[in-house]
Amino acid sequence: MSSMDIHKVGYEEDNKTLDKKQIEDEEKEVMLKADSYNAETVAELQTETEGPVKAALSGDVTEQGREVKPKFIPIGAIKMPGFFTRNTEKNKVWDEETVIEKETEIQKTEESVKPKGHHKLQFLHSCPLPSFLHNSKSNNDDANDSRKGLFNLRYAKIFQKHPANSAEAALASMETLDDKLDTPNDGMETVKLETEEPEDGKVATKLPLKERIRQRKFITDDILVCGIALLVLLVVIIGIIIGAHAGPPTERPLRLGRYVTTPTGCGPVEGILEEGVYNFYSIPYAVPPVEDKRFTYAQPLNDISLCWNGTLKVHKPGPLCSQFLENGSIVGEEDCLTLDIVTPHVRYDSPWPVVVLIGANSLSGGISPAQPSALYARTKEVVFVRPNFRLGPLGFLALDILSNARYPAISGNYALSDLVTALQWVHYNIKNFGGDPSSVILLGHRAGATLTAALTTVPQAQKLYSRVWLSSPSVIFPGEPLEQSQKNNEQFKKITKCSDVDCLRRKPILDLLSLTPDIWFGNNIDTLPTSGEFQRSWLVLDGNFMRIHAYESWENQKRAKQLGKEKVFKPMVFSTTQHSSHSDLLKKKYLNWPSEIVEKYVNDSVIGEKNLTNAVFSHFNKTYEGLVELVSNIRTLCPLVTLARFRLEVPMYVVLGSGAGGGAAGSGIAGINSDVEAILGSFDSEMPEQRRFMAAMQQLFYHYVWHGHLPGPDSGLLSVGQDPLPLPKLPACDLLIREDIVPRYAHID
Repeated sequence: MSSMDIHKVGYEEDNKTLDKKQIEDEEKEVMLKADSYNAETVAELQTETEGPVKAALSGDVTEQGREVKPKFIPIGAIKMPGFFTRNTEKNKVWDEETVIEKETEIQKTEESVKPKGHHKLQFLHSCPLPSFLHNSKSNNDDANDSRKGLFNLRYAKIFQKHPANSAEAALASMETLDDKLDTPNDGMETVKLETEEPEDGKVATKLPLKERIRQRKFITDDILVCGIALLVLLVVIIGIIIGAHAGPPTERPLRLGRYVTTPTGCGPVEGILEEGVYNFYSIPYAVPPVEDKRFTYAQPLNDISLCWNGTLKVHKPGPLCSQFLENGSIVGEEDCLTLDIVTPHVRYDSPWPVVVLIGANSLSGGISPAQPSALYARTKEVVFVRPNFRLGPLGFLALDILSNARYPAISGNYALSDLVTALQWVHYNIKNFGGDPSSVILLGHRAGATLTAALTTVPQAQKLYSRVWLSSPSVIFPGEPLEQSQKNNEQFKKITKCSDVDCLRRKPILDLLSLTPDIWFGNNIDTLPTSGEFQRSWLVLDGNFMRIHAYESWENQKRAKQLGKEKVFKPMVFSTTQHSSHSDLLKKKYLNWPSEIVEKYVNDSVIGEKNLTNAVFSHFNKTYEGLVELVSNIRTLCPLVTLARFRLEVPMYVVLGSGAGGGAAGSGIAGINSDVEAILGSFDSEMPEQRRFMAAMQQLFYHYVWHGHLPGPDSGLLSVGQDPLPLPKLPACDLLIREDIVPRYAHID
């Protein structure tokens, strides 16, 4: 009989064995009788050619007249280094207690590794590695296989669930292949059918990865690799998401570490990095007003033939517009319609508010302190823009020969057209410089504030700004029509000896300005009014930019806003200083200002003509500071109070000498530039109270820039010494208004 037949017979007979208990009893009895075999029986069994294995398989071996049921021993269980070797191990007796004790130990071991609730290694169920290696089977196999996990996977033994009452586990513990046969040692050594199991709590670590995957036996390194793979996958997903939402670089790259280029409507411009901010100097915003463009309204750069080739380098400040300084000298050039930009960043992702600085000491000229600040652009997070605009006769001259040279027949207010064109440029280009075109704040100072106030009445400018801050403007706006203004300027035409516009345009710029009458440059802001004094306004009701009086325009805007028809009346703030009429010229007029000189100076003015000297000195003392405060009330403060409080109902503040005084101006003097210098950081703050005043002004202004209103009430009169405080009563203004001195004698520009 072949070995295949032997296996087949043995397998069939094994299926016919008694139950587990009977087999245990028989094996116990056989093992107890094993020692009683004699040496002859042993020798006989050893000389048998077929051996006990065949006898057991054929059922011929009997004991005490009872047939011993053969056991099925697979061929694979016989260890044959040659053929049969003699087993030198002693026979082990497995009694019933040993078997029961072994079963109990195995059962406890299996229960100890049985997962309770959320096992600490249960996160492996969610690992993509087992899921990827999952070997799909039928639903029936899934239901019957108790060793499969959440993903239909056979885990290593350390992770498997074993039923406590498993019959297979009990049989495995008893029907081991090292159980001794009830025959003498036949020279063969039996071994276990399965490989040696690892110790409790350990898994095989020497198996190759492919074999561990096939047997579902994973070690700590496999878990670690799985975790790293998950982490890498998560990083890749996050990178893809960020990359999908990423746009162009937030900040434009620098050339040579200090030059930055950004586009405009007329071509790219290259600025320079200085003091931690980007400076762009003298960017053209309009066609140069020279030759045949002299005495014409500004024209935007809307033609490619007017633009530049390549990149325009704007690294250095350009010239000012031609103008007169306070000492009578002439500076600047006619080709001057450019603007400067100071921005803390050049990007698009977080645009900042834009502060447009419009400054001039008078409408004929004068260098204003309203200059961009690198420090406050960076620390206050704003973009500063300072446009140049024409001044003097080049910016305001209205003549019949100029009006008749164009259609419709208008002239004058060229400076207003410059500012409107500059605001249009800002509206379309400032986003390329990190600015927000929807948040443009106009900061006007002195004559620049007068022009800014006039801009609020210009229909073309209504949508080009968001709000306005006016520092010491004039409240006397032109009320005369164009025809009357042209007659008032006939003197200029006679002096230049020009009867047509071509003659005026051919004149050299220095000759043209030198022929301007001196009386046109008069600035009465630092003098007390006198009866019959000459007042001349550069602005004119030209019918184009200024069609109606400013007061009437504001009233119409307020009425439209109240009715909800239009929202053209933008937020406004008026401001001035307690000593806005202070000047070095007035200060040096007398070596000292004793009370007698002060009283005489007041008596010689319109105050003395109306016998109001004693009444006035009940509100002001007889010192230089008292005199300057009186002049400031007549020329600037009280006229602005009437405009802000009674007409427009907008907030207004007054800078007091208690905070802004000191420094070069003298103790207790708050000069006309104090508030703007404090806002832009050029104020001379040597004393603690001056630094506190500076901080208070910056809080007011930059809160208004970012939020559109002052901190606190939106309307009312404030005083700023070292802190903003309400200023409910101004008895001196009430007196001057009642006596018709205010606003009649307010300064012009």
